Amino acid sequence: MATPADSSQLRMPRHTLLYHWLISHNFCGWADPLVTKVKTPLGALGITFFVVLMLGVAVGTGMFWAAGTIFFIGFVGTLWPAVTIWGVRGKLEFNRRRTREYEPVQTALTLENHWPWPLWGITCRQDHSEASTAACGGIPSGGKATFTSSFTPLQRGVYPSGDSLLSTGFPFGIYSHSRPTTVTERLIVWPRTISLRSLIDSAETRPSEDRFTDARCGESGDVLGTRPFHNGDSLRRIHWPQTARTGTLVVCERQAPATSAIRIVFDTDPSIHESFGGENSLEWSIRIAASIAAAYHEKQASVECCFGDQVIQITPGSHGIAAFFDQLAKYESKVNTLSQIATHVCSTKRYSCKRHREDRGVFQVRITTALGLLNAPEHQSVQGDQLCVVLSKQPVRDSENIGHTKTGRVLWIQLTDDPLQEFKQLWERLCHVG
Repeated sequence: MATPADSSQLRMPRHTLLYHWLISHNFCGWADPLVTKVKTPLGALGITFFVVLMLGVAVGTGMFWAAGTIFFIGFVGTLWPAVTIWGVRGKLEFNRRRTREYEPVQTALTLENHWPWPLWGITCRQDHSEASTAACGGIPSGGKATFTSSFTPLQRGVYPSGDSLLSTGFPFGIYSHSRPTTVTERLIVWPRTISLRSLIDSAETRPSEDRFTDARCGESGDVLGTRPFHNGDSLRRIHWPQTARTGTLVVCERQAPATSAIRIVFDTDPSIHESFGGENSLEWSIRIAASIAAAYHEKQASVECCFGDQVIQITPGSHGIAAFFDQLAKYESKVNTLSQIATHVCSTKRYSCKRHREDRGVFQVRITTALGLLNAPEHQSVQGDQLCVVLSKQPVRDSENIGHTKTGRVLWIQLTDDPLQEFKQLWERLCHVG
């Protein structure tokens, strides 16, 4: 049998739930749109006009002058911006077509005034990613004015990502009207890359063709001769008899392969990516992949990059690498928000299928995260050496930054201010030690 104390404890949750319902329930949900409008300057001015008008009816006709003044301010503050923006045309230009992340570009905004009077108070938001708008000076009557500014893109993509808007709330700032500007040519922002001075020995890339040339030196063919040791040379290339004879480090100079092949894969599954170094880990994966591709492409290697449902063969020459960077810039990831991750579950399953390729003997570099390492890569090679670059938020001891698994070597990139710099240091160490 329950005691009085026990019965009071049973009643408490009901009162608590009722109290919580009373203070949290929205009894006037239908009025939310009206409250939102009242919070604006124009809404506050309308409420003030109504109150002053009621005071004029109740107190005296002298208050009607104040109501008329408020009405005039609201009418002019609403109509004049609309008239102003209707007679303005804008054109936005960038001083170049392509740039990289964190590299500023100069923009030129040309405004044309079709009204026979000068205009002031016009602002421009060049892109939705900007936190604030840029204010423009006066525009002469029936003339043009050009305003220049510096724009620094913080992430790869095509800019402006949305409409570049001209807006004005002059003269009172009560209500703003806007219209889109004309963009002559959009800006393509490439991912940021880092220069790699050393590459993994070509012998480990297992060239698809066993043809070598003695026209240039490399690390894969017959020995052409010896030379002094340079910083960055692999220790496996040291000619120990000559080193012992001369007392200084001497390395073997070998032939270079006519063609070496490398495949670069980075996983795009939204479920394995997370915030890394202030940005999403996918963005760092793209930057690392772009850096490796640019380094090997510069050495005339056959470079293939796979991500999502795309397989890109980079053609030789500057146009080939530029086209590849354009595709990376235009690639839209689906890992920006948790809601997007849930929305694109079905599409993720579509492009995460494994691609069993038949081109054997290709050196593959896979870029993924600690979660992605537990899964099979989105693109698999049947045979060949593999290097796995893993972005991890878990602390890793310095001695374990370069590890080995059954699928190949692993570079562990820890959470730092600049993961690209850490990747470069580990890459140089791997190329040096082998």
